Amino acid sequence: MGKLGKQTTIAVIVAASVLSFGPVSSALAQPTVPAIDVHCAAEATPLNEPTMQSEPVCFGTEAEAEAYIESIQQPQNPAARSASASTILGTVYQDTNRSGSSLTLWGSNGCAGSVFGFSSLESGWTNTISSASGENGCWLTLYTAVSYGGSRLNCTPYCASIGSWNDNVKSLVFRPSGTFG
Repeated sequence: MGKLGKQTTIAVIVAASVLSFGPVSSALAQPTVPAIDVHCAAEATPLNEPTMQSEPVCFGTEAEAEAYIESIQQPQNPAARSASASTILGTVYQDTNRSGSSLTLWGSNGCAGSVFGFSSLESGWTNTISSASGENGCWLTLYTAVSYGGSRLNCTPYCASIGSWNDNVKSLVFRPSGTFG
């Protein structure tokens, strides 16, 4: 092999080495894919009524989930609206500080005189809650076992983070403000 052949061979080997090392590191790097948050709404029934947990209805934003709840059973007569309108009881979040995917629970009225419970959480929400909030006169109690068992934490009305209960909530109750679980 002549001098030019050796230089060409060396150049090809060096180029191949550089090219193979460059793409290997970038090939190992995983592309950053933004997480897609899902915001769902589900109906709650008072504890003294037969349990009828509805399947969650999900949207791309929390505002869309809230608009859906507001649109449910809105009577044509404004005077009757407060009696039968759906009311948000509270929301649980997948991440701390009201962030990430959310599940907003609603009932036919707020918690004044009513207690709403979920002895087991909706599909996909067991062991995923990291923050929670009660609304419209509701405080929220989180439980680490189904059927309101295990350790409990009261959110009065908001828990920005839930400490050792993080990703360990299996049931919950919405109660009138001022009452503890």
